[in-house]
Amino acid sequence: MSHNNKKTLYTVIGVVAVAAIIFGLYSYAGQESFIRTVLSGLTLGSLFFLVAAGLTLIFGLMDVLNFAHGSMFMLGAYIGWQFYTNPTFIFGVLPLLLAFAAGILLVPLFKPKLVRLELSDVWQKRLPKLMYLAALIVGGIALWKFDVIGLADTAMVAAVTTSANPLAELSAQEPLLRFMWRPLLLMVSGALVAVGVSRPGDRTEITAPEPLKKRLILLIVLVILTIVFTLVRENASEAVLLMNGNLRFLLAIITATGFGFLLGALIEITMIRPLYVRSFFIVLMTLGLSYVLRELVQVLWDPLAYQMVRPPLFAQPGRANTIAEWLMNGSSTISIVGVTFPTYRLFVIALGFVMFIFVTVLMTRSRLGMVIRAGVQDPQMVEALGINVKSVFTLVFALGVALAALGGIGAAPFLPVQPGMGDQYQMQGFITVVIGGMGSYVGAFVGAIILGMARAFGDYFALKWQLSPTIAEASTVIIMIVVLLLRPQGLFGKKD
Repeated sequence: MSHNNKKTLYTVIGVVAVAAIIFGLYSYAGQESFIRTVLSGLTLGSLFFLVAAGLTLIFGLMDVLNFAHGSMFMLGAYIGWQFYTNPTFIFGVLPLLLAFAAGILLVPLFKPKLVRLELSDVWQKRLPKLMYLAALIVGGIALWKFDVIGLADTAMVAAVTTSANPLAELSAQEPLLRFMWRPLLLMVSGALVAVGVSRPGDRTEITAPEPLKKRLILLIVLVILTIVFTLVRENASEAVLLMNGNLRFLLAIITATGFGFLLGALIEITMIRPLYVRSFFIVLMTLGLSYVLRELVQVLWDPLAYQMVRPPLFAQPGRANTIAEWLMNGSSTISIVGVTFPTYRLFVIALGFVMFIFVTVLMTRSRLGMVIRAGVQDPQMVEALGINVKSVFTLVFALGVALAALGGIGAAPFLPVQPGMGDQYQMQGFITVVIGGMGSYVGAFVGAIILGMARAFGDYFALKWQLSPTIAEASTVIIMIVVLLLRPQGLFGKKD
């Protein structure tokens, strides 16, 4: 039998097996329980995909095993919750992050001149370390006596207060004259890191030149944003707290996702990039980073579980019979074929499908996707065409972290926001990537839906048959083992 005939036969057998499983589950559970469990599985699957999509881009395309990915999911939840509840902390630290990012952005401006310096081998190794040390000292001076914990406390106070006026719990930002030197010093710190990352004197680091005009424009934009947010910190917090809850939730999603993108870019440039030739060190570094981020979150917000209030669009009592009625009244539940289901979970399902379409279009229909795929398969050729592959990898890593942060803020309104919330989703994300196939975003989506369904029906049968909940948790691992035995490269993976 030819290879194509075998492939067709396996596909037919797979379709028939899936159809038989669906029919059996429907017959056993009944219509109402089956539909409710399927919708719950789609909800979990959407969250799994948002984590797995980032892992697929980072792990599957860049061969970077990011053990801090679950922490990015957790940070997205915390940043979104903080912004929606009381954004004082966000506007207090945003100018500092933007200023540091502006300094980091000087890498392509410094690099062409620094790599051509005549330095001995000893100083080629010593100078970057000295720059990192100087950056750490300057950054420490910039953050000296900065009350970041006091800013973080504003959301915790607002989360438990019974005050009808959220502005009553808004703590004042640091006075402008005392604060304005902090972004300036952090920009200097970022510039020192840029010098270190450029690896002065190392001519092997000479790469294709980047468009200077675009970099300068982006740098100017970051500097302007730093100045603007420095000036409007307190007024911006008040404006956000007084706006419509649905709009505030939308801004929380954008803020958490943008934070993830910015954080991912900074981590790739400062921590991942110097270690590409030492992949095992990347594993250790990202694993350590996950512990650092978890401890940092506990310092800022205490090791407590918070519940993010759902926006008005998903919080009004009552059940809607149609999507139009839900959008008009903001009902908390909706009737789907006679089954009552929370509207917010329906939103999470839609979010997962929209992000799948976005990633598919980005990777297959855009010039950026073409550059990403080409840069992964043949980086030397892409460099020869005048494209800076390192910048492409930075973008890929940042996009992957942004998707994880988006999943975190998407989960925050119905999952407890707590330091350990990302651990389980990171594990499910890795399992999803393995099942779907390395580097396949379609496989990540299909694998996420399969795992979501397995977990939902596992919970259903565990409850119905009074079994241990660990049975449902083990179901995802069992599926991974079966897939690896039958198809080691994953459902949509390609053989090496």
